[in-house]
Amino acid sequence: MIRVRPVEVADAEAWFGLRDALWPGTPDDHRTEIRAFLSDPPARETCLVAEGPDGGLTGFAELRLREYADGCTSSPVGYLEGIYVAPGHRRRGVAAALLAAGEAWARARGCTEMASDRALDNEGSGRFHEARGFAEVERAVLYRKEL
Repeated sequence: MIRVRPVEVADAEAWFGLRDALWPGTPDDHRTEIRAFLSDPPARETCLVAEGPDGGLTGFAELRLREYADGCTSSPVGYLEGIYVAPGHRRRGVAAALLAAGEAWARARGCTEMASDRALDNEGSGRFHEARGFAEVERAVLYRKEL
């Protein structure tokens, strides 16, 4: 059984671990963002977590309301900023349950569309998005230059 719920203060360390696994290399940023979110939750954002049978967190999804998203025609748009399931819990419906709860959150706030993104080389994420009904609308290559 998968239980999806909004993140709570007691989840901070577990959320940090899952977030750092998805977006490695910025632990100070994660701690600062988690602390800020938990102390004053933004009205246009949410973090949903999935609990395993033992009560431990197995995944999370961060969502936000955006005024605009590429390929969308409505506003606001529910935006899946990030979704992650711990390796030992994948392919068991956890990500699908997190996304379904995120879609319900967005619908309750007047959204008629959801959007998301992924790194071009993250084919697993692409398969997940397409299996859940997302349609690719654009590809981008980003550049940077040291000054």
